[in-house]
Amino acid sequence: MPIRNLQILILALIVCGACYYQAERSRYGGRIGAAIELIENNYVEPVDSDKLYHGAMNGLVSQLDQFSEFIPPSKYEEFQSVIEQKFGGLGILVEGPPAVRQLTVVAPIPGTPAFAAGLQPGDFIQAIDGVATNEMLASDATKLMRGPLGKPVTLTLRRDGLAANFDVKITRADIPIDSVFGDRIQADSYWNFFLEEDPRIAYIRVTLFGEKTDQEFAAALEKVKGSASAIIIDLRYNPGGILKTAVDMCDMLVSQGVIVSTRGRNGQTDTIAKASPGTVISEDIPMVVMVNDQSASASEIMAGCLQDLGRAEIAGSRSYGKGTVQRIFELGNDQTALKFTTARFYRPSGMNIHRSKSMSIDDEWGIRPSPELELKLSDLHDLFLARRWQLRSDPRLTNTVERPPAPPCAADPQLLLVLEHLQFQLQAKAE
Repeated sequence: MPIRNLQILILALIVCGACYYQAERSRYGGRIGAAIELIENNYVEPVDSDKLYHGAMNGLVSQLDQFSEFIPPSKYEEFQSVIEQKFGGLGILVEGPPAVRQLTVVAPIPGTPAFAAGLQPGDFIQAIDGVATNEMLASDATKLMRGPLGKPVTLTLRRDGLAANFDVKITRADIPIDSVFGDRIQADSYWNFFLEEDPRIAYIRVTLFGEKTDQEFAAALEKVKGSASAIIIDLRYNPGGILKTAVDMCDMLVSQGVIVSTRGRNGQTDTIAKASPGTVISEDIPMVVMVNDQSASASEIMAGCLQDLGRAEIAGSRSYGKGTVQRIFELGNDQTALKFTTARFYRPSGMNIHRSKSMSIDDEWGIRPSPELELKLSDLHDLFLARRWQLRSDPRLTNTVERPPAPPCAADPQLLLVLEHLQFQLQAKAE
């Protein structure tokens, strides 16, 4: 056979193989597309093909676990802003009906356009770009104030002590979403990271693990470094977030050992994250990590790492039990994505974190507090805790009598238990 004919034959075989492989890959895609077209052309009423496609994608992930989801365009931007910890806005914390009678500025976020424009806690927002805010919910006002970067928004304000309303024109910018908080906010809108009832003890609350949380956490540690005799890290109600962020935060607190390992589809270890030498805070400083049944994923990685490596005690109540890793796969350029489980993670000790549907309360999963620091809050206490956090995030209440009952953490029995535990340790250490 001539060489040329042989080359053509080989090339044809390669093309046929590629076509077969592509056909196998697109077999289901073609069927889904055909089903959408069939419905679109024959259903008794007109149907939006985009809605059919989104419904099909939701159907796909519904066959997976509860942590997998299809992210449509309507949720994509919000999802990205939470993970990236930024959005296009003004930088104002607001409160509206029914909590207060009228839309009110709680605080401008330091370093944002609203802060630079001189907005003050207690300012009443009368209108947003001419739209009256009478009985407007805070969530609706936030949507009006968010938008394209660089585009201005005009707020009509009423301020106590001034006779007339006045307008402030503010240009939207990237607004950082804080994820690390202290014990109470100060009049300058910055956090105080030391407990009011015992300034020897630092208190750092982390609400999610986003792209900038590790930077915020490092900054908080630097603020208390050299002054804190003990540290409380509060991860209650923290649903998790980015795995790498949790690893980096643990690495700030431990100098050696495995932080977390992940195992993929075949149960084989995919990655092992280990601590690097050195810590931000001395390892001699007592530390307690607080969790509850809403602390999940990255929260459990951090708590499990610090517990297994002997760096911290765990307080509160047993964690949620989510030991799976989700990856986000963007789908084309239509602002949609798939998020689904690709691996499970395990504690330094190798203990399991994830609670599968078949597991009972007696099985091994989640993070358990130390027996002497275990305390579950009632539903009423949960309400008190949420209210306490809200009040202590309001700079209008700085140094006023409108604070929660003294001592402030009396509204939080779990924190009070931890405080007394650390005070006992510090006293014993001093003796």
